[in-house]
Amino acid sequence: MVNIVDELTELLRPSWGAEKWILEGWNKITADEKQLIKNRLNELFCDGLPFELKSDKLFYIYTFSLLAQLEVLAVQIPLKFESKMSTVEYRERMRQQLLDEIFHGLVFTKIVYMLCAPYASPPPYSPHIEIICNFIRNESCPKVAIMLLNLIGEGWIEEIFESLHRYGVAPKVFTTILEDEHRHVCEAELYRDIGLPNVDEIKPKIAYLEEQLITNIFMQYKYMSSVCALLGVEGVIHFKESLHNKHTQQLSKVNLEPSENWKNFIEFADEVLPRVQNYTESNRQVEMTPIRKVFMTQWDGPSDPTMTGQFSIDISCLDFFNKKFASETLTTLMLQTVSSWMTLSDSFRNYLSFRTIFQTKEAYVGLVVMLPGCGDHLGTIVFENCHNLSFYELSAKIRSIVHMMVYCYKKREQLEKTNPRVQQLMKDMVYEYAYNTYPYPLAGTPYITLSNIGVFGYTQSMAPLRKTESMRFTIMEVERKPIWQNETHSFEPRDMLPVSISADHRIFDGNSTVPKMVEERFHTMFAKMCKEKPKSTPVLQHEHLELVIEQLLATNIEMGYKTLMLLQTCWFDFISIEECYTASTYHGVANHDTREPTVI
Repeated sequence: MVNIVDELTELLRPSWGAEKWILEGWNKITADEKQLIKNRLNELFCDGLPFELKSDKLFYIYTFSLLAQLEVLAVQIPLKFESKMSTVEYRERMRQQLLDEIFHGLVFTKIVYMLCAPYASPPPYSPHIEIICNFIRNESCPKVAIMLLNLIGEGWIEEIFESLHRYGVAPKVFTTILEDEHRHVCEAELYRDIGLPNVDEIKPKIAYLEEQLITNIFMQYKYMSSVCALLGVEGVIHFKESLHNKHTQQLSKVNLEPSENWKNFIEFADEVLPRVQNYTESNRQVEMTPIRKVFMTQWDGPSDPTMTGQFSIDISCLDFFNKKFASETLTTLMLQTVSSWMTLSDSFRNYLSFRTIFQTKEAYVGLVVMLPGCGDHLGTIVFENCHNLSFYELSAKIRSIVHMMVYCYKKREQLEKTNPRVQQLMKDMVYEYAYNTYPYPLAGTPYITLSNIGVFGYTQSMAPLRKTESMRFTIMEVERKPIWQNETHSFEPRDMLPVSISADHRIFDGNSTVPKMVEERFHTMFAKMCKEKPKSTPVLQHEHLELVIEQLLATNIEMGYKTLMLLQTCWFDFISIEECYTASTYHGVANHDTREPTVI
């Protein structure tokens, strides 16, 4: 009867990917060895989950799913090479390594199942990660296989373990696993008994493996964002440096060095991570009051607790209907107004991310723009403290960035028409985001968005919030109305700008004089603009971006495609992703300066 049940279970219940590879090793060991592994598992899990959840559970689910999928690859080393070791001692150590790797695979897989309860299965096995694993599993030459397995099993994966352990993630788990790693057969012993591969044969395969690591692990958002959230930016920087050093060291043992693609990626990371670190270090977690804690239990996404408010501010100083100023003046001034308003109270810079309230040190505002010639596509340009910029400098930045976002949109569109691979990438991303049982680990955005729908004639609005938004300002059609003036005790015609605020009620409840403050800030920004003079401002021409993108696409098409997707949708002016590519060697045109002064 038991056998029948087992057969039905095998036929009907889908198993998670790691189980297949663990079972391959499990079937090769004795009953006593199985009992030894069971005893170790019982000891580690005697109190349930062997670590405390210090962050959102979703981060742990995706991190340990990644580790389980990668770690079962390490089972292949002792499975393939135990019998090939030259001495009894090495064969015994390789046997112990097999037991350890099976144990590690079971640990990570069990953790994933425990984290995912009450769901029956963890997140779907990643086909992207499996590309790397199968490439190594299917290698027929033992000398090449051992080199590739060492790069992954005893190199890259172990560096992830070391970093997670260093930064206090599941310390009991990684202490146990790292202690096991120290007793395994080292590379030198393996190379001596199996032999070194031919350099010309291994070099293109190493380059391919490096590209797959970048594309199919580092560019997989849900896994990398989860690992990064647990490590923190400092931990990510340390991991990147340790990984690069370990990788370079391992390759040097066979007289090789990392490929240009790998070096480019590391240089790009060297540029972008310190910028991200500067930003994250200026944010702090806010201790929630009792009422805020209650609010967190009442609602989920920001669309549930969205509260709205509407008011009008007097913008008669602009002489709007006589068109005294350029058409973009109102939107640009309001962008600076919101940025300046955010500095009036620390609470105005609060935002929500994974049910935790954070506060930024600087004021971040995102301008929503409909990209010209790009159908209904909306992009967002995010600025830091844009109220400190001159009006003319900010206007020039907006125009320049819009040009570059349009280029990214059209280049992405062209790429999808000619490349079936990226077409499928887009479909997979959209489907997974919309329908996956386990949600994407999307962090909350630290900026307030501003959109102008007045050009379409709207005078009232209740704008929804996206899943990651905390607050949005919407400005509408300017109206000339008779407004009571206390100074003259009479009605006078005034140009009034309707403003709508949509906010997540969990962080903002409207108990402040926002209308008055916004109007005062607008007049302050207008007065500041009037004192400024147009001047020649160097603006990055989008031809330079084209050179960078073309080189990136030639180097790594998926990374280039995802960069286009990001830049067409959300452009972070204060991080300057495009400058990071330019500063690295992706472009190959480091000294090619296409900037010229643009008179505003």
